[in-house]
Amino acid sequence: MTAIFALTTRGLESVCAREMERFGLAVGEMGYRRVHAQARGDLRPLLALSTADDLFLEVSRWSTIGHTRSALDTLRELGGQLDLYSALAVCAQLRPIDRRPIFAVTANFVGRRNYSSDEIKAALAAGIQASHGWSYSEDDGAAALNVRLFIEHAQALVGVRLGATPLHRRSYKQEQRPGSLKPTVAAALLEMLALRPGETFLDPCCGAGTILVEAARRGGLAQGGDNDAGAVAAALSNAENAGVSIAVERWDARCLPLPDGSVGCIAANLPWNRQVVIDADETLFYAQLCAEMERVLAPGGRVALLTNRPELLRFQRLACREQIEISLFGQRPVITVYGENEETSYDTPGSQTNVYTGGVSYR
Repeated sequence: MTAIFALTTRGLESVCAREMERFGLAVGEMGYRRVHAQARGDLRPLLALSTADDLFLEVSRWSTIGHTRSALDTLRELGGQLDLYSALAVCAQLRPIDRRPIFAVTANFVGRRNYSSDEIKAALAAGIQASHGWSYSEDDGAAALNVRLFIEHAQALVGVRLGATPLHRRSYKQEQRPGSLKPTVAAALLEMLALRPGETFLDPCCGAGTILVEAARRGGLAQGGDNDAGAVAAALSNAENAGVSIAVERWDARCLPLPDGSVGCIAANLPWNRQVVIDADETLFYAQLCAEMERVLAPGGRVALLTNRPELLRFQRLACREQIEISLFGQRPVITVYGENEETSYDTPGSQTNVYTGGVSYR
């Protein structure tokens, strides 16, 4: 068994854990933005995880990292004691890598300390250089091996990135639009919907098409649109880069040119009236948009919506199934999943909205 951990957006830890379990991983503890697991056999398929921002081999854990500057000496000493050769051998099974690679260090910490992230990286790099003789680069993009250090209180976690680049860095995402989603958050919406191959899927406010492309990569029959012609062009370009087929057109999401009950799943990053301005009364806009999504949704369909105004989401026959608060763009928007309103279903957020921080919860 190989110990690994994934990084994800804050709030999506449980969603990422679901996907990891589908990949056959034995998920263990979860922490701030982290999901730990044990993997068996070939690790190559794990590089296809769509909701993880990055994936690391777990190398070491330390428990003596203080908040004073003397901790930098401790980090330098502990870095010199690391054995990174085993991690290097695992990575070499997945991608070409030199036996004496150029390495970079990424560091994050929680809580106040009398030293900076740059000083942490320099101290750890000095220890690794002294013991391994490898060349260090401050530029992660120029390095073949990334060493990641997390410090929380006195505890520290050390990992080595499994892939050559972070998983969230999709090569297809060349075109950007204001408010465009990170691909891993888009994938999380689809994971929460449990979108199946061959299922019809709609994003009525598609922007640069990130959700549509992720849906098509998952096997969904993806269609969508936007009221901005530039966004439509960006979505088509990104889909072409990804080698997937999507149907996109310019439209007003409040008046969709689609038949009643024609769509199995809907997901959208709704306008927040920040980077993407709503040119109408916000309450009325959301009401019209929700009514139109409900009209085109097939019986038994599901909807997942991301917005910073979940209290404005109101449906007639759909009920809230799941709700998560995440951290994004310096805001704390909410993902809400809806399904058919049955006797045992939950109240709609229009009458009572519960937001759960840091994980998945059910009402």
